[in-house]
Amino acid sequence: MSNTPDFLTTTDLLAKYDVLIDGAEVHGIICGMLCGGMTLDNQDWLAVLTDVSNNSVPFAPELITHLRALYDTTVAQLTDVEFGLEMCIPDTDATLSEQGQGLILWVQGFMLGFGLHQPSLESSSDDVKEGLQDFSEIARMESIEDEDEDTQAQLLTLIEHVRIIAMSCFNECQPARKAMPIETDPTVH
Repeated sequence: MSNTPDFLTTTDLLAKYDVLIDGAEVHGIICGMLCGGMTLDNQDWLAVLTDVSNNSVPFAPELITHLRALYDTTVAQLTDVEFGLEMCIPDTDATLSEQGQGLILWVQGFMLGFGLHQPSLESSSDDVKEGLQDFSEIARMESIEDEDEDTQAQLLTLIEHVRIIAMSCFNECQPARKAMPIETDPTVH
């Protein structure tokens, strides 16, 4: 069982308070800010999220509590030595079209959040630059029409690719990561 607040709960809570983005996009923004170099102890992230997702209208207390839990869980997953990031996107019970749309919105949110904290890629590695180029292409993907096993396998591969790129961005751009040694060859158990 995942510790990440799930997509449906997050999306329903955002809709309840008339925030016009879904759980995938809000999680993508949070991940993008963290992976773009926002310090882990930054206390302004919620205000920034409010600005970019709710036209600076303050979030309701219930939503703030939920988003803080999502943020804390995301930080824990990004800093986990097991590379444990779980994206808040529709799960495999949803149609492939819904899963694909969730991935697209997550990537678009990530790009927004990343850009807020990493305005220049000049000093970034080729891997990060290529990964963000992949994100740019994914963000422009068409909706998935086919509901077959091949499409499902391709989508799962793409989701894992996105997860790995996000972790790479975090490991390269996060100030807390720069201060600690990174295990480049994680042991698989």
